[in-house]
Amino acid sequence: MKYRDHRGRLSDSMKTVQEVSTIEEIKQHLNVFYNQFGKSVEEIKFKYAGMDSRINWDTYYVLQRLEGETDFTVAGMSDSFFNGINL
Repeated sequence: MKYRDHRGRLSDSMKTVQEVSTIEEIKQHLNVFYNQFGKSVEEIKFKYAGMDSRINWDTYYVLQRLEGETDFTVAGMSDSFFNGINL
């Protein structure tokens, strides 16, 4: 699946596109940032956002929940989801 980080502009977000094969790969990628603050991603889930005709992606929000927190926030977007883990 293709994954990209959430950024202010689409062009900035597209610079972060990478291929991932597991949720653990997404967590590892995100934790590079969060570990410097003593935090880590506990859970990832997906929510369908729709077709983005600008880039021809059937887009899903990639939502993250940090360890010790209850709310999910948008980490990025993907062009699909891992079976069984979507909203």
